[in-house]
Amino acid sequence: MTCAPALIVTVDTEEEGLWGATYKANGHTVRNVDGIERFQEACEQGGVRPTYLVDTPIVEDDRAVEILRGLQDAGRCEVGAHLHPWCAPPTNGALGPRESFMCNLPEALQREKLTRLTDRIEERCGRRPTSFRAGRYGLDMMGVRILSRLGYLVDSSVIPFSDFSAQGGPNYEPAPFVPYYLDGADIARPHAEGLLLEVPVSVGFNRVPFARAARLRSIASHRALQPLRTVGMLDRMGVLQRIKFSPEQADAARMKCLVDAYMRQQAPSMVMMLHSSSLVPGLSPYVPDEGRLARFYDDLAETFDHCRNGWAMRAETLTSFATVYVDRRKPLTLSSPQRREGLSDSRVKLSSFA
Repeated sequence: MTCAPALIVTVDTEEEGLWGATYKANGHTVRNVDGIERFQEACEQGGVRPTYLVDTPIVEDDRAVEILRGLQDAGRCEVGAHLHPWCAPPTNGALGPRESFMCNLPEALQREKLTRLTDRIEERCGRRPTSFRAGRYGLDMMGVRILSRLGYLVDSSVIPFSDFSAQGGPNYEPAPFVPYYLDGADIARPHAEGLLLEVPVSVGFNRVPFARAARLRSIASHRALQPLRTVGMLDRMGVLQRIKFSPEQADAARMKCLVDAYMRQQAPSMVMMLHSSSLVPGLSPYVPDEGRLARFYDDLAETFDHCRNGWAMRAETLTSFATVYVDRRKPLTLSSPQRREGLSDSRVKLSSFA
C-alpha cells in the first residue's frame, strides 16, 4: 500500500504562567488566544489543519471558545482535550509537582477530571473530543482505559527518548517513535491492537537509526562522564543532537533534519507540538519578544514547506490520522524516494551509523 506520511501539528492550548513550578487551581489568564488567528493563518498558508488540545481555563473562556469553535465548525481545525490536573475540577487547592502528573492521581479522581473536561468541551465546542494529550505528558495505562471508555480514539502524550521519572512522571525512553496501540500494563510498550492509538510527539536525533543514537546518548549521559558535559559537547559539535519537533525548541534546520531522519526510517507520521502561550510574545520562555516570534513563524513556514513540498506529506489532525491508520499500517513507499538516500539542504547534517 502506497501512502504519503502525515504531518500533524498540535497545540497545547492552555493558560499562561506554567513555567514557575507552581500549579494553582484558579486565577488563570488565557491572553494567548490573541495569537491563534495569526497561527491559524500560518498553518493554512502551509497547507496544515492544526489540532488544538484545550484544557479547563480555555474551555471556560468565552472568547477562546468563540475562536476555536468557529474554526472547528468551519472545518479548519480539530479541538481535542488537554488535562491539567491542578485546574481541572474537582480541585482541592494547588497541587504539588508530583500530583501535577495525572498518572499519580487515584483512578476515581482521574476519571472524574477526564469526564468533566470531556463533557464540558462537548457542551461548549459542540463536538465531543476524540484526541487527547496529558498535561506534563503524565499519562498511564489507567488513564488510557478511562479515555477509551469516554470515546477517545487517539492520544499524543508520549515523548520518545524522554524520562520524567525523576520528577514523578512516566519514563518514555523505551517507547517507539512511530504510532502504536496502547494496551496491557506498560504505556511505553507497543501492541498490535489496543484500546487507544498512541501517536507520539516527534522526538529523535540527527543520526539514524534512532535506537543506536539513543544508546550512544545514554552512554554519554553516564554519571562518570557528567563532569565532562559530554552530552552538551556532542550536541554543540553536531555529532549527536536530540531534536524535538517544535518551533519552540528547534530552528528550521534542526526540524528539517529531524523530518529527514523520520522519513529515512519510513515513519508514517510526524507530530509537531507547541504551547499556545508561545503565540504571544512574553507569555512563554520560548518566545520572549517580537523578534523571536518572527523567527518562530519563519521556522514554521520553512518546515511546513519542507514537509509538504519536499516530502509530499499529507496534513492531518490527530483524529483524522487515527481513523485511517488501521488501513495503512503496511510499509510505506515515500513520495520523494530520492530524499531517502541523500538528505535535504538542512544546515544540520543527518548521519547514519556505520
